[in-house]
Amino acid sequence: MKALRGFADLAHGQMHYRIGGRGGPAPLIMLHGAAANGASLVPLGAALAAMRLVVLPDLPGCGESDALPATQPDIADFAETLTVLLDALGFQRCDLHGAHLGARIATEAALRHPARIRRVILDGCGFYDAATRQDMLDRVAPPVLPDAEGAYLHVAHAMCRDYFRYFPWFVRDDAHRRAGPEATPQGVHARLLEVLRNGATYHQAYHAALRYRMEDALPKLRLPVLLAAARTDNVFPQRGRAAALLPAAETAETPGIGTAEAVAETAAIFAAFLDARQPSP
Repeated sequence: MKALRGFADLAHGQMHYRIGGRGGPAPLIMLHGAAANGASLVPLGAALAAMRLVVLPDLPGCGESDALPATQPDIADFAETLTVLLDALGFQRCDLHGAHLGARIATEAALRHPARIRRVILDGCGFYDAATRQDMLDRVAPPVLPDAEGAYLHVAHAMCRDYFRYFPWFVRDDAHRRAGPEATPQGVHARLLEVLRNGATYHQAYHAALRYRMEDALPKLRLPVLLAAARTDNVFPQRGRAAALLPAAETAETPGIGTAEAVAETAAIFAAFLDARQPSP
C-alpha cells in the first residue's frame, strides 16, 4: 500500500486521511481505536489494500484531524462526521472496519445510514457495567496539558506505557495485567506522541466510546456484520456476549496485528468476509 495522504474540508474543520489500493466491491474505511490515529492501522490497511481501496482517517480530535466543536461529542457526532467524509471523498457506499472506538462509530453509522454501508467488521466489542464505565470516564483518559516544569511528560509517558501493561491502565496489579508480550518502546512512543499532540482533545472520542452502550446498539444491526476478536485483545473474553446480542453475525477469532504473520492472517479473514457473495434471500 503506497498510502497517499490528504485532508478533507468538512464543516467543522479538516479531516486527515491516508488512502491507498484500488478495486474491491466497495471502498473500505478503517476506523482506529482511542488514543490513536489512522497510522495505527497502516499494517493491516496495507495488507487489505492489495485487494481493494482502503481509507484510514484520523478521527476528529485525533492525529492531524480537527476536533469537533462540541466539548462532549457523542458517538453519533462521530458517525455523522464519517458520512460527511464519505460525501467529501465521493463515496456513495462503503465497507467499514472499526477497532474498539471505531467499532462503536461503525455500529452507529450503520444504524443511522444503512444505505451507505455495505458490510461491517467490528474488531473488538467491549461492554462495561455502570460502575466500571464511570470509573473509566473519571480516570482512563485525563487531559494532558503542559506545565512549567515538564512533569506532564513523565505522567503522560507512564500512562501510555501502562496502557499496554494493564487494563484499565490505572489499576496496576497482576489481576489486571494484559496478556501477551511487553509493548515495544516504539509502540509506547507512538501512543505518547498522539496523546501529547492532542492532549486537550484525545479524551473526547475515548469518553464518547465509553458512554455508548454497545449492548443496546448491536441487536439493532441488520447489515452483514463480522464480529472479530483478536486473541491478544483485552476484550477477547467478551466475544461471546457480542455474538449472543447479534446471533445473525459471522464471528472470527484473529491473531491480531502484533506481527507480520498475524497481520497477514487477520487481513485474509477480513478479506474473505468482505468478498463473500451475499446469500440470496
